[in-house]
Amino acid sequence: MRRLNEWYINFLEKEKRNIIEKIIYFFFFLLSLIYGAIVTGRNFLYNSGIFKTYKCRASVISIGNLSWGGSGKTTLSYFLYQKFMPQLKVAVLRRGYGLDERKLFEERKVQVFTSINRVKLTNRLSDKFDLFILDDGFQYRKLYRNINILVMGARELKRKHRLIPADFFREPLIALRRADILIINHKNELNNIGELTANLQSKFNHLSIYTAEYQFNRIIDMKNKEMNLGAIKEKKLAALTGIGYPRGFFNKLEELGIKVCRKITYPDHYDLTTDDFNSLQENLLKEGIHDVIITEKDKYHLPDADSKINFYILEIEMKIAEEQRFLDDLTGRLQ
Repeated sequence: MRRLNEWYINFLEKEKRNIIEKIIYFFFFLLSLIYGAIVTGRNFLYNSGIFKTYKCRASVISIGNLSWGGSGKTTLSYFLYQKFMPQLKVAVLRRGYGLDERKLFEERKVQVFTSINRVKLTNRLSDKFDLFILDDGFQYRKLYRNINILVMGARELKRKHRLIPADFFREPLIALRRADILIINHKNELNNIGELTANLQSKFNHLSIYTAEYQFNRIIDMKNKEMNLGAIKEKKLAALTGIGYPRGFFNKLEELGIKVCRKITYPDHYDLTTDDFNSLQENLLKEGIHDVIITEKDKYHLPDADSKINFYILEIEMKIAEEQRFLDDLTGRLQ
């Protein structure tokens, strides 16, 4: 399954395809038209009121995206949790996919709850909380939200918007009509950010648009000991990750001046087996590599196995341009 997943991701990322690959892609494109018709029909049923939306007592901020993972939803959920906690009783609601994200929330002492049926979840918890942050909630239309935030990464704005399985988009760009706020993440990867923002604003003039990027916080080892950035740069490093947008991780390392001699990627949320780990470790040691840098999420996917390799965790945080205006915008919409 992992190899099939890797093949599929690499296939979508290809800029040039041979004749057989073009035939396969054409088949994917036809399937994407069927998928698009289903998505359009579903949205029509919600927009027309045939499918009902349920409203809970507490306020709801939904954070979502138009594509598969990698845009920064989880980071933004934690950011908003921190900002609203001093004034309100806040909980993060998740649909259950990605145990690494749940563990990350729990480790940070976030009140997090998981259920596929988040309508029932809000009904059960509404008396205990003032605000729910709906993580990955844009497509979950059963639940009414006071604010609909959409996060788009740089890669989403660089590609043609084709739907699954011809690309990684879950909805077409027209779905921006349902959003109240758009956050363009990884803004440092976009040279024409002003032009892109103006173009989107002209098409969706109801949107409040903000930009964001990840800023370096610190590097720690697996025992939570902070490491000196200069010392890390001196090591012979491999970079390993299994997140939705690995290029963003690698770009951040390069931006920090951290050179890596090997880049290792796994599918999003992939749990390494002991065999995976032992094989990886053996190959790295043969190359004289004793140190590996990973993301915060990746540490939850490493098996409980004896390691002869040192793992270091890159901690980053989302920084939103005009942060106070963004927070004031949210507060005003919740009143």
